[in-house]
Amino acid sequence: MQSENYRGEPDAVSEDVLERHREAAAPIQERYDLYIGGEWSESDGGDVVESLDAITGETLAEYQQGTAADVDRAVDAAEEAYRSEWGELSSSERAEYLEELADAIEEKAELLSTIDTLETGFPILTTPALAQQTAGQLRYFASVARSTDKGAVPSTGEMEKHHHIYTQEEPYGVVGLITPWNGPLGNLGVKLAPALAAGNTVVYKPSPRGVVSSFEAMDIIDDVLPDGTVNMVPGTGPEVGEAISSHSRIRKVSLTGSTAAGQSVMKSAASNIKAISLELGGKSPSIVFPDADLETTAQGVAMGIYGFNGQVCTAGSRLFLHEDIYDEFLETLSATAEQMFQMGDPLDDGTMLGPLIDHKHLDRVQSYVDEAVEDGATLYMGGESQDIEGLGGAPFFEPTILTDVDNDDTVACEEVFGPVLTVLKWSDREEMLELANDTEYGLASGIWTQDLQTAHTVSDELEAGVVWVNCYNAFQTGVPHGGYKQSGAGREMNRQAYHEYRQTKTVNINLSDTWPRM
Repeated sequence: MQSENYRGEPDAVSEDVLERHREAAAPIQERYDLYIGGEWSESDGGDVVESLDAITGETLAEYQQGTAADVDRAVDAAEEAYRSEWGELSSSERAEYLEELADAIEEKAELLSTIDTLETGFPILTTPALAQQTAGQLRYFASVARSTDKGAVPSTGEMEKHHHIYTQEEPYGVVGLITPWNGPLGNLGVKLAPALAAGNTVVYKPSPRGVVSSFEAMDIIDDVLPDGTVNMVPGTGPEVGEAISSHSRIRKVSLTGSTAAGQSVMKSAASNIKAISLELGGKSPSIVFPDADLETTAQGVAMGIYGFNGQVCTAGSRLFLHEDIYDEFLETLSATAEQMFQMGDPLDDGTMLGPLIDHKHLDRVQSYVDEAVEDGATLYMGGESQDIEGLGGAPFFEPTILTDVDNDDTVACEEVFGPVLTVLKWSDREEMLELANDTEYGLASGIWTQDLQTAHTVSDELEAGVVWVNCYNAFQTGVPHGGYKQSGAGREMNRQAYHEYRQTKTVNINLSDTWPRM
């Protein structure tokens, strides 16, 4: 966890940074318990862990770590809430609750955004978008709930005249939600909104490395939603995550995380044939054609890989660059990245690149770069961790570009999850597309061209759940998001997600006095 992986130097943090961070953290409670059945309660195991400021190493809050027994209690509370209240509400009544919750989230958006910056190191320029996304998701799915009707299915053949057949969608009941540390509040909103709108109650596990904003979100939920509608059990994946994904009374699980985490959930869910939705890792190609505008494309490519400190599953981490503009574009890109992505205190409005989540992850990112160079890659830019003066040895890593990389090199195949871009030169379009698709992932992709025909035809050929053209990481509420291949199953952020939190029932009514011939 964050507390175990912090190896900074608190004594080397400047006084002005300390003061800024302590002031920002002042509204945070000193300790949080589990939130179950509308009450804050002690964990069955009683273990207390710390969440640390990513820069200063000071304790942001202590919190109770849950156990499998606590998941059982949360499921009991969620079942009771589903049967006695939430499951009995009309879709319009649920929508009213979601809109009230959206208002409450917006009222505390500044605090929630600041917490995510303090705990994860995401720049304060970016985290407010996550609070806005959560409120937007709640409002969007409130409207979806209001507009969903029963579906009639016309019968044909022998039953056409004498049977009335229709379908209706129903909630699963209790669902489990598991989220990662990168953008905790935004990831919670993407899952919570459709789950609640669809009529389910929730057992929720946030990542131990991005948990404090979720506690504050539960405090907001406590004032808005009926007791037991949402229950939060923080803890480790092997214990709490496993307990949720294998629980016989949780009928659906949705996870955002690594592909390995998704595989683990699938194995656990198989024990009782549980429905699952997975948003997993990526190794997304960003393809630059020779007619692309170099300046704007360089900005977009840089944002695609270095935004959110490079710690985002959709990161455009594989750059396919046409040979005609190869040298010129790399010069433009490196200059753009150096100008745009200044490393510094993530609470500073001028910072675009904050620290990685912890020092253990820093070691992992560094190892990928070192191995690539040993295997023959050229370090075109960056490639080293950085000690920023006054920031106490926080785990910063430079914006990095690796050239002379083969598509089957480890650094081009595995998700680095840091600000590391690999570059592959191309000339033949078909060969390039074959390489772009030659990955076990298929979450996102980018195309940079001024030619409309190229944009459409290449979009058709890319094996990815999202194709951005002349933009990147341009998320929009109401637009489906999800992956192909090992990047996941299911879609989020649009109406399809609502239906994925519901199951379909067919009702077949015989209107005659006789059985139909078979």
